[in-house]
Amino acid sequence: MVNAIKTRVQRTRSNAVPYVPVYVHPAVTVRLAFWLFCCLLLAGCNTLQTATPGSGPAIVFTSVPVAGRGDAEKKNTISGRVIGGRAGQQIVLYARAIDDYGQMTWFVQPFVLEPLTRIHSNSKWSNSTHPGFEYAALLVNPGFQPPRTTRVLPTEGVLAVATSQGWPPMWQRWWFPLICVAGAAGLTFVFYRLWTFEITRKLNLRFEERLAERTRVAQELHDTLLQGVLSVSMQLHVAVDQLPEDSPTRPALNRVLQLMGQVIEEGRNTLRGLRSSADSRHDLQSSFARIPQELGTQSGIDFRVVVEGEPLQLRSMIRDDVYGIGREALVNAFRHARARSIAVQLEYTASHLGILVRDDGCGIDPQVLKSGRDGHFGVPGMRERAERIGANLKLLSRIGGGTEVELRVPGEIAFESRRSVSASKWSARLYRRHGVEHISGKRVG
Repeated sequence: MVNAIKTRVQRTRSNAVPYVPVYVHPAVTVRLAFWLFCCLLLAGCNTLQTATPGSGPAIVFTSVPVAGRGDAEKKNTISGRVIGGRAGQQIVLYARAIDDYGQMTWFVQPFVLEPLTRIHSNSKWSNSTHPGFEYAALLVNPGFQPPRTTRVLPTEGVLAVATSQGWPPMWQRWWFPLICVAGAAGLTFVFYRLWTFEITRKLNLRFEERLAERTRVAQELHDTLLQGVLSVSMQLHVAVDQLPEDSPTRPALNRVLQLMGQVIEEGRNTLRGLRSSADSRHDLQSSFARIPQELGTQSGIDFRVVVEGEPLQLRSMIRDDVYGIGREALVNAFRHARARSIAVQLEYTASHLGILVRDDGCGIDPQVLKSGRDGHFGVPGMRERAERIGANLKLLSRIGGGTEVELRVPGEIAFESRRSVSASKWSARLYRRHGVEHISGKRVG
C-alpha cells in the first residue's frame, strides 16, 4: 500500500495595490467610485496556489469556494491540478460541514452516486461542491470506493491529499471594514467638496452683486454729491475773487474754501475705494504701489512693496476684501503713523496668501487697537472683512515702536483654483529656495 502524502495548501493573499492620491472635486465623483470598486475587486481575487512536488504526486487547488454551512441546494465550483499524476487516476472531493448530530463530518462531493472527478489531459480538474467549512481533494487509482461520509479522511488507496479552508464571505474578511471606512471617508470628502463648491458659487454671486451695487453707489456719489460740492466750491471761488482784498469776510471764506478742498479730496479717495473693485487688481503689488499717489502723500517716506513666491490669481469674491484690508492699513500708516519707512510684504505659497504691512511710526494706542477710534471704522472694518472671508488678521503695535498688520488667507479660499495652487508648488518652492523677490520701492515725496 502506498503511503498517503498529506499536504496542506495554505492560501496566499494577493498584494494590495498601492493607493495613488487623486485630487477629487465634483467632476470626478465617478472616478472615485470606480477606484473603490477596483479595490474591492482586487481584494477579492484568489491567488493561484503553488506547491512543490515531493517524492510522489501532489494536488494543488487553483479555485476554492467560499466557506459555508452544508446546503444541498447550493453548489460552487472547485478546481485544481495534479502534479506527477498518471493516466487513469481520478480525484475524490470532500466538503467538511456539520451533520445532523452537530459533528464536523466530511461529505463526498458533488453526489453520492458520482463521487469521482476526471483529470484532464493537461493535469487540471474541476467539479462542483456543496458549501463547507473545509475542502479536500484525494488522488486515487481506478476502482477506489470512497465512503459517503467520514469523520477522518480515508488513507487506504489514497495517493495524495490536499485540504484547504473555504474562503470566508466578503463581509468577514479582514479588509472589508477598511474598505468600508475608506469608502465612507471618500464619500464624505466628495460631499464636502460639493458643499464647498456650492458655497463658493453662492459667495461669488453675492460678491458680484455687491460689486455692482458699490460701483453704482460710487458713480451716483460722483455724479451728484461730489459734483455738487465742486460746483459750490467753484462759485464760492468766484464770489471770493470779487471781494475786496481788505474785506473782513474774505479770511473766513478762504477758510471755508480750504475745508471744502479737504472734503473734496477725501471724497475722491473714498470713491476710489468704492470703485477699486472694478479695477483689474489681480496684481496686488501694483495696486498697493499706487496708494501713495491716490492719497497725495508728499512727505519723504521710504515706501516699498515686496513679493515672495509666484503670484497667483485671486478669487473674485476675495480680492476686494484683501485689497480693502491692505489699503486701510496703508492709509493709516501714511496719515497717522508719522513713519519714515513703510513696507508691504506679499507672500504667495501653496497653503496661504500672506500680507504684512509694517511701519516704524508712532504706533497705535492699545484702546484704539482693541476697539477702534470713535467715529472711525478702520480697525473694526478690517476685522470684519477678515472674518467675512475666513482669514486670520493680527494687529501688533506699541507706542513709539511702529505697527504691524498681518493678514493670512488659506490658499483654498484665496486662490482661483486648487489646481493652480498645486501647479505652483514647485515654482513657489524654487522662489523661496533661491531667495528670489519682486521688489518695487521708492521714496514718496
